[in-house]
Formats: sequence, structure tokens, C-alpha cells
Amino acid sequence: MTARNESPSLATPAAAGGSAQTAEPVLDRAAMLSTVEQDLVLLRELVEIFLAEAPGLLAQIRSGVNEKRAEIVERAAHTLKGALSNFGARRACEVARQLEIRGREARLGDAAQVVSRLESELAEVCRALSDILREVVP
Repeated sequence: MTARNESPSLATPAAAGGSAQTAEPVLDRAAMLSTVEQDLVLLRELVEIFLAEAPGLLAQIRSGVNEKRAEIVERAAHTLKGALSNFGARRACEVARQLEIRGREARLGDAAQVVSRLESELAEVCRALSDILREVVP
């Protein structure tokens, strides 16, 4: 039997965080909770896995850009984009998608700049997800 916890604080969109320059939140909590069918134990597991795996995916992207290996950029960006979509992290997802496309089309000329944007977005996502881990009761 799966334990479920429907914490009102977790469902509050205002706590999702957001950049001062944009109204779009870092995470979409409603989408995130929908993804796990309101199962906060599963959400906790997904967050923990993401926080463990995301740095490696970012390193693969960075390495692929530096080594001009478009297939690595495409694959790692695609994987990261999918993981980010579980949390409704639309801004970070969009940047990962841009890198995925650049990798697919072997257009890595300005990819280093896009990687910098991804690093920034990913840092915000990781902070927001760490906050969620403190809220979620296993």
C-alpha cells in the first residue's frame, strides 16, 4: 500500500519559487503532484533521484559541448529535459530542449552560452526541489 500525504503547503503554488525577472515559477507543483498522482512518497523518491542524477547529466552536456560531440549533447539534454518535465520546470525544460535541438542538428557554436543558462536554471530547480524535500513527509 502506498502512503499518501496531501500536504496543503506542498500544493501551494506561491511556494514554488520563481525568478524576480519572470512570473513563471521554477516548478509547477500542480503538474508535479499530478505526475505522481498525489503520492508524496513517490515524489520524494523522484526528487532524490533527480538531485543525484542531474549533475552528471549537466557534466555530460558540458563535456559534449567542449568536445564538440553533438550526439552526447543531444542524448544528455533529452534525458535531462524529460526529468525536468516531471516537475513542471518549464523554463529549465526549454533550455534543455534548445541544447537537445542543437545537438541533433550538430550546431554547437553557441551551445556554451546555452549551457550557462541551463546551469542557472538547473540551480534554481535544485534549490526548489531541495525545499520540497524538507516539506515532504516520507
